[in-house]
Amino acid sequence: MHELSLAEGILKTILQVAEKEGARKIKSIKIEMGEILLVNSEQLTFCFDIISKDTLAEGAKLDIIFLKPRLLCNVCRKEFQINTDEDLPILSMICECGSNDVTVLSGREFNIKSMKIEED
Repeated sequence: MHELSLAEGILKTILQVAEKEGARKIKSIKIEMGEILLVNSEQLTFCFDIISKDTLAEGAKLDIIFLKPRLLCNVCRKEFQINTDEDLPILSMICECGSNDVTVLSGREFNIKSMKIEED
């Protein structure tokens, strides 16, 4: 379950920032992540809720925004998106021209964009 390690990374990062900012409480965290990562948002939230107990982030809401993957065909140079509704979206990384020689431009991101805190 890679959701647990992602939750641990989020918690570690936001606690460091919150400490520097003199936060009393972390209220919410906005996260952007690419759909290619295949992260289950419910599992990520569940893991985060468990590991954030007894920290400044206890009870904080995760606001997760999924980013659609964009690819570039290295043969015909066309940019395109893939269908991430499939179980294995990597299998649909084929351009209209038939080439699977592609570069992933976006869809693998994992960024903490912002957080709301209560200050001292």
